[in-house]
Amino acid sequence: MFARVLVCGFRRSTLALLLIVVAVGSVWALPASAQASSTQTSILMDDDQLIYASSAHVKQVMEEIAALGINTVKVSMVWALVAPDANSTKEPSFDATNPNAYPNGAWSRYDLVVKLAQELNMGVYFQLTGPAPAWAVAKGNPPAGGHSWSYEPNPREFEQFAEAVGTRYSGSFVPPSNKSGSASGITLPLPVTGLNLDNPLVSSTAPTTPGALPRVEWWGIWNEPNEIGWLSPQVRKVDHHWVPYSPVLDRQLTDAGYAGLVATGHGSDTILIAETASGGQTQPIPFVRAYYCVGSSWRPLRGSAAAALDCPTSGSPSKFVAENPGLFHSAGFAHHPYSFDQPPNLTFKTNPGIIMLANLGVFERALDRIFHAYDQPTGFPLYLTEWGYKTNPPNPFVHTSLTEQADWLNEGEYMTYNDPRVKALAQFLLVDDTPRQGAVPGTLSYWSTFQTGLLYANGKAKPSYAAFRLPIWVPDAHSGPAVTVWGELRPAAHAGDQVATLEFRTSSLGQWSNLRSIETGNPEGYLLSHVDIPQGGQVRLAWPDPVSNEIDYSRTVDIK
Repeated sequence: MFARVLVCGFRRSTLALLLIVVAVGSVWALPASAQASSTQTSILMDDDQLIYASSAHVKQVMEEIAALGINTVKVSMVWALVAPDANSTKEPSFDATNPNAYPNGAWSRYDLVVKLAQELNMGVYFQLTGPAPAWAVAKGNPPAGGHSWSYEPNPREFEQFAEAVGTRYSGSFVPPSNKSGSASGITLPLPVTGLNLDNPLVSSTAPTTPGALPRVEWWGIWNEPNEIGWLSPQVRKVDHHWVPYSPVLDRQLTDAGYAGLVATGHGSDTILIAETASGGQTQPIPFVRAYYCVGSSWRPLRGSAAAALDCPTSGSPSKFVAENPGLFHSAGFAHHPYSFDQPPNLTFKTNPGIIMLANLGVFERALDRIFHAYDQPTGFPLYLTEWGYKTNPPNPFVHTSLTEQADWLNEGEYMTYNDPRVKALAQFLLVDDTPRQGAVPGTLSYWSTFQTGLLYANGKAKPSYAAFRLPIWVPDAHSGPAVTVWGELRPAAHAGDQVATLEFRTSSLGQWSNLRSIETGNPEGYLLSHVDIPQGGQVRLAWPDPVSNEIDYSRTVDIK
């Protein structure tokens, strides 16, 4: 069994240790790629810095994120943060599809982000997610490990919420002057400080109407539905048998969220589904089979097995596709491939059911078998929309060192670069979480938050900050006549080719010399070259930053 300290996407929360159920599965290698993913979108997510902070702080952070070279910021569009009477179990009387019917100032934090993103030429990716308002969930007691606000959210209410969000950020919505005040100050089932509600990109589209808010074109639907903290119950008993239930609930939410976005003109946007955790109480492969109503034979379920998962009992592929367009016609499947305290090229031998970068091919093949069963085109894209490594320091309960974090972030991005099916990779956190408030200092509970940032909580940079800004990876770090060197000039202007210099020295005390120049030649500033390195030593990338007029360097790689 494998114990995970925290649900991905939750920080400073009241969640206890979560048990990840072991699932048996085969591990396949990452698929070989004929064409690298040199246009994959670079995403960063840090809700505490972007929606739970002052306007001045948000502006400063957005500028720093843009300077890192990020394409887009991912932000949790928290249902209960904008909904009226979020703590009441009685549904208020209001038009939930109309953004003007929401509390005065409820949207302010989100309006600020989309405006700043447009100014900084970045895109915004809104993930529509819980906590849900108390009036939009089932009544009763959620199972242990769950929360009242994640207990069977009402899909009809969620669709109306999606319509309101889609309308507000359609590019033609002009907010009335009396709706532009400060945030409403509502309270949530959990304190705000206890929440992190966790085609190449173009910048946020300019408004089509004078005075309108910028248009948002990237969307996610719910967060980590295979984790009990985000969606419950995970299972239910049908005819004396326990069957997965979170896939049923998430399928309903997907259908609802997709319909709400399509109804407000976002049907051609990048709409992502699932946002699955790498492990979870319902692990990714069992989850995706139930989500798509296929059995262990990878064929559509029929009869009582289908009925148990709210699937068409006829097993008709065309009927299921028609009733669930978001599952097949959205832009792609979102996944969070955390590998915790080990490098991205290794899988958990004791728990192969966890889907991370090393066995991403398992997930890709599963999706292909499902789509083939429904006579749909295979190759459904993957968007890796939350990922990172906690570090020690500051967290004494993890094993990943600062150097390993920097190395593994570069290695992981190189791996996704080599998989053309991966369309985006997201760094989770710019700034480390502080320890959990109210917990006993020094305990595991105290450190049950996320220290995956590129900066410490005090703002000091970790080695991963520079490594993330200018990644470098040498797959086989031995000297030779054609050593593969990969990298990225993330913050460079990519309208034209950019040039970096690969530098070499024979020892850590030696002088650096220029080995060769390498050009980018693609929209994301990736570098790939085969270089003659005649002897052991060290290499690094050097790039003249036109903004600071200084030379920026990648991390140093040892060559044997």
